[in-house]
Amino acid sequence: MKKIVFCAPSRIYDEHTGGHFSYSSMVDYFSEVGIPAIDMSFDSMAAFDDAKRGILYAAAQRARARGLTFPSCHLPLYMPNPYNRELMENFAAEVKRGIDAAAFMGIGIAVMHPIALHSTRVSYEEWLDRNIAFLTPICRYATSKRVTICIENMASPKESSADHLFGSCAKEIGALAKKLGVQNCWDTGHASISGLKNSAEMVKLCGRIAILHVHDNEGQGERDSHMVPFEGVADFDDVAEGIKLSGFCGVLNLEVKASHLPPDREQRKSFGKRIVFAANRLKRMADLI
Repeated sequence: MKKIVFCAPSRIYDEHTGGHFSYSSMVDYFSEVGIPAIDMSFDSMAAFDDAKRGILYAAAQRARARGLTFPSCHLPLYMPNPYNRELMENFAAEVKRGIDAAAFMGIGIAVMHPIALHSTRVSYEEWLDRNIAFLTPICRYATSKRVTICIENMASPKESSADHLFGSCAKEIGALAKKLGVQNCWDTGHASISGLKNSAEMVKLCGRIAILHVHDNEGQGERDSHMVPFEGVADFDDVAEGIKLSGFCGVLNLEVKASHLPPDREQRKSFGKRIVFAANRLKRMADLI
């Protein structure tokens, strides 16, 4: 039987209308609802100082005492203007702080977005060269910290033959990862928004997918809503087929969001149970259990 690690992002028990939950509360929440592993959301890494280390150390100790693991993380999500050198240097420094945090917590996989540019602006070769120039030192830094970078496919809701978003399909992120000597993250929700068949794209990345981001949405051309799987219109028969055909064996991250929920713990516990149910349903469909 394939070894699949099921997790969800730490951000599902983070921000709410009244402020933020603590990492300790987040760990307790994951344990209570039955999610066995946590994908740490390092969406913003303005600093990685002693205070941040103390918070992460306490969270890691609390998680391990409850039998939870940290298989993966997401590095800073935003991408500044790639033509602004100062902004990109600051962003690279923030990404490296995220890698430091991953290494500190013993996290082996760190997901990162590529620079995504439209075909109306650059050629494929220019897109590839720009990404290689920016990402090479970051990937080398991650390797020195024993962290594996995974390049994620981007969502292209306005995809057309006249306007293609480089970095949204398997062929492109696979080629980029191969040149950088790293792995890939395949986001099934992004593929659905872009009008791609997950099974066909995942087969193109056979052996390169270390982590899957799985979530639902309202379909091609719609927004990246990160709904619980099976609660939107995405084709999960196709996702399950992709898992089987690609031989995927890695981290299965149900990358849903919960920022729309109130701070009420019982409502959030019910939400967490829906995530667990969806994960088990997908694993059964993909013959993983």
